[in-house]
Amino acid sequence: MTELRDSASEAAVAVVLVNWNGWRDAIECVSSVLGQTHSNFHIFLVDNDSSDQSVENIRAWSAQPRTRDEWRKHDGVAHAGVAPIPLRVLERPEEALPRAAEGCRLTLIRSGSNRGFAGGCNVGIRAAGLDAFRFFWLLNTDTVAHRDALRALVHRAEREPRVGMVGSTLRYYDQPDIVQALGGARFDAASLASRHIGAAIHLDQVPLDAAPVERDMFYVVGASMLVSRRFIQEVGLMQEDYFLYFEEIDWAIRGRNRFAWAYAADSHVFHKSGATSSKVLPAFTAHFYYRNRIRFATRFFPERLAAVRRALAVELLRHTVRGRWTHARVVASTLLNFRAIAEEVRSTSASGKIPPAVRDPV
Repeated sequence: MTELRDSASEAAVAVVLVNWNGWRDAIECVSSVLGQTHSNFHIFLVDNDSSDQSVENIRAWSAQPRTRDEWRKHDGVAHAGVAPIPLRVLERPEEALPRAAEGCRLTLIRSGSNRGFAGGCNVGIRAAGLDAFRFFWLLNTDTVAHRDALRALVHRAEREPRVGMVGSTLRYYDQPDIVQALGGARFDAASLASRHIGAAIHLDQVPLDAAPVERDMFYVVGASMLVSRRFIQEVGLMQEDYFLYFEEIDWAIRGRNRFAWAYAADSHVFHKSGATSSKVLPAFTAHFYYRNRIRFATRFFPERLAAVRRALAVELLRHTVRGRWTHARVVASTLLNFRAIAEEVRSTSASGKIPPAVRDPV
């Protein structure tokens, strides 16, 4: 593949977005990415077999781009203009794609199935190719990026060779003065619970010094995550069997002994928190959340499996008492299949049948 080469001042970045039945959010996100001051990038937008005509609507918008009335105005966000945006649409590629034609900044990929967040990201990274880009910006489609967001991420990543991932200052889209997370999250191995750093603080309280945040950061929140090529080469791609939830922390744990995480305070991203998951039936979302706690614990904290079982039993009781029958049934099913889920993870590891995304990253 012909490399989108680093310029004298700008590293080449592949921006990877994953869409599922959310073309309205996706075009707003793409529009803000096209307004970035760091200009050496290409967008790989992976569509996970949407049923809402996402591909057709994204193509139509790229031919006649415009801002939509429902887009909230945020200071520092620069959207694409009204000129047509060159776009190529491809079926899921099996290898890195050739360089796009001159002037084309957007590749739309049909993944062929709903592969979840991790699977969709892996499709985009493979299509971009590890030889062509120094960094990969994994960005949720339900976000809008400040025009300097990518420049700040790259600047922080380039300061230290050991940095494998960099996170942004995530702010709520509808409450832009309130912080969702300062780059990443803390993690408690005893309870297997995580908590966003800086959650719910006012924008005025964002620290000028990133060092205390980085010391507390166990993993980078996946809504905006710059990942280095070297990290992917050495650690592999994201683990796909989670589908939803736990994929970011899994990735971080696999690379924690070789890489460090960083926080770019000046990289501001506005997140419509919950917008993507709200499109999914609650039972569907809960199914993965509860089962993935078992998968994650089996892989990395097997001594905590009994505690996970007890925590699920408490969840079942809580949902039952409150009359949340849908969630109660999901938790009950998870408990009934607890051993089978754990054994599936153990057998995969013992047999060496590591998913191709992990074994062969390119």
